[in-house]
Amino acid sequence: MLRYSLLLLLSVFVLGCNPGSKSNSKKKRKKVFVKASYDSNVKAIVSIETYDHYTRRLKSGYGFYITSDIVVTNLDLIKGCYKAKIAPMNTDDFTDIRGFVAYSFNYNLVLLKTQYKNLKHLKLKYSEAEADSIYSLFRKNKKLFIRKSGLLKEINRDTVSFFPVTNKAMSAGKPAFAFNHMPFGILQKRKTDEGEQLCVLPSKWIEELQKKAKRNPSSLYDLRTKTNKVYPSYKKIKGFRIVTDMGNIEIRLFNETPKYRDNFIKLVSDHFYDSLLVHRVIRNFLIQTGAADTKYAKKDDVVGWQGPGYTLPMNIHPGIFHWRGAVAASKLPEGRNPKNRSDGSQFYIVSGRHFSDEELDEIEQEKGIKFTPKQREVYKNIGGAPHLDGDYTVFGEVTKGMDVVDRIANVKTYAVDRPVKDIRVKTIEIIWK
Repeated sequence: MLRYSLLLLLSVFVLGCNPGSKSNSKKKRKKVFVKASYDSNVKAIVSIETYDHYTRRLKSGYGFYITSDIVVTNLDLIKGCYKAKIAPMNTDDFTDIRGFVAYSFNYNLVLLKTQYKNLKHLKLKYSEAEADSIYSLFRKNKKLFIRKSGLLKEINRDTVSFFPVTNKAMSAGKPAFAFNHMPFGILQKRKTDEGEQLCVLPSKWIEELQKKAKRNPSSLYDLRTKTNKVYPSYKKIKGFRIVTDMGNIEIRLFNETPKYRDNFIKLVSDHFYDSLLVHRVIRNFLIQTGAADTKYAKKDDVVGWQGPGYTLPMNIHPGIFHWRGAVAASKLPEGRNPKNRSDGSQFYIVSGRHFSDEELDEIEQEKGIKFTPKQREVYKNIGGAPHLDGDYTVFGEVTKGMDVVDRIANVKTYAVDRPVKDIRVKTIEIIWK
């Protein structure tokens, strides 16, 4: 294993400070032939922006061309988005990404197929040059700069190896360059024994992934369900405990809606719901939570628009309807949701009210549906929200804590149905069998 000396320059160098200058020539170092210039290398770097299915921006980062139409970047930047755009670094000339052609959880890499070709791509085959430090490029005020960093001891895992770096000012997703001006690897954040660190993943791992690249790209949206994490089986789960500021609510999920069941298990296991607000409350109707934009929301913020970055297909199951205590997935109205899909994380619990036969008759006539005798009995004697039937996916029900649901449903709200006093979901716990 190569050992790399620790070298950190605390200042930022202008491009004119060439690593081959006289001040550096005094150091003992094997001379290397310069095969590319920093000026041409920077043209391979792109800014990347990701968006959810509501076309709202999620994350920003970097990547770089490794062929004329393939960009490599970190998988954690892209996973969960609906679409992504790229532009030359620090410009606004964004174009859509066509899709991905390869990905790896172990490498935390994804290869993206681009709309337009860039002949200034980086040549990875020259990237194994020996060096005691690496460089990263960035632009500021239309000038090209470099940052220099030392490399710590290489960390070897079963399937991948990487080098922690000493300069934390470098940006994940950008290429790191060796002394011969060729790419040494990609910068990314990785978990180590010392905690999360900025590291360089050597370009040999990018080359390995490139060998597996497909010819035709797949939709970025497909990455949302791909994972190397093993989630608990629904067969071992009895239910879930929603821990809120106002008490606990226990629910169970239906096996008749397996995609919703498994998606909820995944989100709970990933602690997605921790610290989210109950952001929508309507008395005698429902309470709603699961919006990602509520975690750090201020009092006057408009919330309830951001999910996990994906949607789920509707699944209306016969015999499952909006009785009091039903748990169902929310969705945008038809005008903004032409494919009629449910949000990936937001859900509501029906507090409901009792309905008369006359009211049920009016709903049947208005919606063109027919309630079963069982539905009529439930809506008249137990309560619910019959006007939602057929339009939203019910995937669970409350088993304990309807008194908490009722207390939340009766709090004072603003005009947008958001509680005046924040009510927060502290966490959702799995109740094991």
